[in-house]
Amino acid sequence: MRFSYLEHIAHEMLPTIEIVWEISRTFHSDSDQYVSDYYQLIREMAERHESLDGMDKLQAVIQDFYFELGFSDAPEPVVGAQRILLDRVISYRTGLPISLALLLQETAAYAGIQLELVDFPGYPLLRFDHEQESYFVDPLHGELLEDQQVQERFEDVTDDALEFSWDMFEAADQKTVLVRYLTELKHAMIHDQEFANALTAVHMLLAIMPDDPYEIRDRGYVLEELDCKQAAVDDYQYFVEQCPDDPSAQMLRLQLETWAAPQHVLH
Repeated sequence: MRFSYLEHIAHEMLPTIEIVWEISRTFHSDSDQYVSDYYQLIREMAERHESLDGMDKLQAVIQDFYFELGFSDAPEPVVGAQRILLDRVISYRTGLPISLALLLQETAAYAGIQLELVDFPGYPLLRFDHEQESYFVDPLHGELLEDQQVQERFEDVTDDALEFSWDMFEAADQKTVLVRYLTELKHAMIHDQEFANALTAVHMLLAIMPDDPYEIRDRGYVLEELDCKQAAVDDYQYFVEQCPDDPSAQMLRLQLETWAAPQHVLH
C-alpha cells in the first residue's frame, strides 16, 4: 500500500488538515459530504465574527464550536474509529481531543485566527499567541488555560517524571501530529477488531516511518489476527532482532519458537 500524501510530510508540502481529510476518504466513501457541510458552517461563522479580533474573536469561535455546533468529548471510556476520523467526528459531534483540536484549529483559521497545536502530554493543547502573550485552549471543551494551570496540568500528567519547561510548548511539526493521530486510530481499530482497517492504519504509519520496529511489530500482530501467519512471523522476527531488550521481545521469541516447533498429528 502506498499513501503518497504521507511520504513527504517531513517537508510539509501539504497542510495537515488536507492530509487528515485524505485519511478519512481512505476509510469512508461518503467522507466528502461531511467535510463540505463542515466548511459551509465554519464559513458562515467566520462571516459573523469579521468585526472582532484578538481574544474576543477567539472566544467567539470557541463559543460557536462547542455550543452552537455542539462538539464535545467522546462519551465512551475506550473509543472507536468514529471518534477519531474527522468526517465521523463532524457527523457525531464527538471525538478524541486530537480530532477536536484539528477541527477547532481549522475553524479558527477560517475566522482569521492562528492556533498552533502543541504536543502536550496526555492530549494536545492549542496555543494562541496574542500581544506577546500565549494562551492555551483545552480542545476537550474549549477552556482557556492560564500559565499556572498549564504547569499544574503538566505536573499531574507526567507525575513529576519530567521537568517542566516552556520550551516544550512550541508548535508540533506535521510528522508529530500525524503520527499521534494515526496511532490513536490504529489502537481504536485494533480494539474494535477491525483488523483490515487497522492494517491500513499501520501501513499509513509505516509510510511515515518505514523502518520503525514497533509499527512493524504491530503489523505482525494485525497480520496474525488476519490469519497471515507467515507474514506475521517475518514482522515479529524483525522486531526481535531490532529490539532484543524490549519486554515484548521475549514473549515474541517464545511464540516464534512455538510456531517453528514440529506439529505432531495424532491419528
